[in-house]
Amino acid sequence: MSTRRGFFVDIERCIKCHACEIACRIWNGINVPSYRTIMEIENGTYPFVERTNVSMACMHCEEPYCIAACPAKAIYKREDGVVLVDKDKCLGCRLCSWVCPFGAPKFGPDLKMQKCTFCNDRPDSMPRACEEVCPTNAIICGTIDQLEKVAKERKGRRLVSLLRGKKAALYVLS
Repeated sequence: MSTRRGFFVDIERCIKCHACEIACRIWNGINVPSYRTIMEIENGTYPFVERTNVSMACMHCEEPYCIAACPAKAIYKREDGVVLVDKDKCLGCRLCSWVCPFGAPKFGPDLKMQKCTFCNDRPDSMPRACEEVCPTNAIICGTIDQLEKVAKERKGRRLVSLLRGKKAALYVLS
């Protein structure tokens, strides 16, 4: 049984209300940018254009590029798969942002990298801030085993980075 944690985002349910972004900012005590961002993806050609909303945050990848790229070794991964940054060690060089295929690293007023912490300061029994406020239950957080069950029920799939097939801890609908 996997203890690795991640997100399931149901793109059929996301209504781009930005509640997850606001909850993230409030919980983490940050201003702009939020660690979570709603991406709008357009597909098709006029007049048959479709828009899909995807709530994106750090994917807490199996083999994070950001960890390998960080010269200060400020980025690390816990046993449960959550990728964190030690801001005291961060140089602010932005190498992590250049290699992350998901655009997760953000830079605050102190010019240090900051990103989704999977609400690591909340008890495991509580939902993550983004999950708790989502009015359509588009975001589900849990272990990879739990998310695989949800993905199977909702006919979703695991997002895989285009770069060397690294598996992200994010599931989306097919």
